[in-house]
Amino acid sequence: MSRKVNSARLFCGRQVLFLIFLVAFIIRVVFAFTLKDGFYFSDEFDYTVIARYFVEHGTLPESFDRSPLFPLFLAGLFKLGGENLFDIRIVQAVLGAIIALQIALIGRRVGGSAVGIVAGALWAIYPMGIFMSGILYPAILLTSLMTSAVLCLLAKRDSPAYVAWVALAGLLLGAGTLTKPMAFSSIVVVALWLFAQRRSGRLRLLLVSIFLGSALMSLLPWTLHNAVKHGGFVPVEARSLDELVPWAENATAPTIEGKRGQGQLIQAKGDSTPVAQPSADSKLAVMLTRMAKRYPGEFVSFFELYPTRVGFLNQAQREQARRKKTERFVRYIPFGSDLVMAVSIFSVGPLYLFAVVGMASMWRGREKRRELSLFVLLVMSFALSYAISWGKIRYRIPVDPYIILLSAWGVVAFWNSVFKKEPTALRRQDAA
Repeated sequence: MSRKVNSARLFCGRQVLFLIFLVAFIIRVVFAFTLKDGFYFSDEFDYTVIARYFVEHGTLPESFDRSPLFPLFLAGLFKLGGENLFDIRIVQAVLGAIIALQIALIGRRVGGSAVGIVAGALWAIYPMGIFMSGILYPAILLTSLMTSAVLCLLAKRDSPAYVAWVALAGLLLGAGTLTKPMAFSSIVVVALWLFAQRRSGRLRLLLVSIFLGSALMSLLPWTLHNAVKHGGFVPVEARSLDELVPWAENATAPTIEGKRGQGQLIQAKGDSTPVAQPSADSKLAVMLTRMAKRYPGEFVSFFELYPTRVGFLNQAQREQARRKKTERFVRYIPFGSDLVMAVSIFSVGPLYLFAVVGMASMWRGREKRRELSLFVLLVMSFALSYAISWGKIRYRIPVDPYIILLSAWGVVAFWNSVFKKEPTALRRQDAA
């Protein structure tokens, strides 16, 4: 009789997981139908140009200075179905739905069926996740790689196969770094997280070594390629050093302090007097001063409730970019409206609120501090890394699943508290 009951529960669980996948997929496909057959952002065009070049020549262009994995991903889709933007959006819709399934599995493994269902459902309807699935940007690909890695890391620690799972996680996060360089921070924090586990010293060193070695295997071929091409050590992107502190370049020159991160060099018209070059010490002092002023602001921007930096600043800039690049640019982006702001606030705001509740509940439960630390470390690694450059919401997408997981835990904990249920839903259910 117990076997039948367990089988029924398992079947029911699979049905729910499939439903989460289906809902997430349908929502993203519907959103794809609302988009025009064109580029909404300049980065989309840049990635397609690189992908098209690879399809035509079998190699990346000489001037290529971006991370390689997403353009190669697009190139593969171009070879299969041509440069059809709708088809690419459908593929990303599939990835977004798979992420919902992965988040549900992570939640179930950490907190039981209830947490898994809530977490998967939240990602399925998460507005920013839906939006990014329709944009030709690396966020969804990187998110899928990271959630896959986290699933590997949360495998049964006492299993003989755990070493293999850790190795696979390293390969996946290495691939994630080849998608966006800032993902390297996740490799660092995961290595520290593995080292901090309650294991024997030898086993901890073995796990960390295998994890880092696997990540290095993913990164090494492209790093060697860059060394030959650029004549120096360039791990992922040739422009990565400029992106780390873009606002510190020419830090002592006069600037217009406009919107955050968009200062412009200026010189009075008719004034041909050269600007005096400051000393190295002066440059360093000014740069550090600006870092101290801007770093907290960019860190806060990473957690903003709604996108304040979507698209170009004005219509004139959009027209200029469109004429310069391609007529395929969409002239109007309706993503900066009051409706978008309201939807963002009322979706992200509650997520943050319940995430705080979830963190408090997991910390109080003690047995889940291991998983809690992993989620928090991943989120903070991205926040601190991007605070050095630009703290935009789209950069948060790869770690939003862990905010959602914490929020799902908080929702279930709040529900159990209100209705005075036993916290069985927050216990790990391996049988599920």
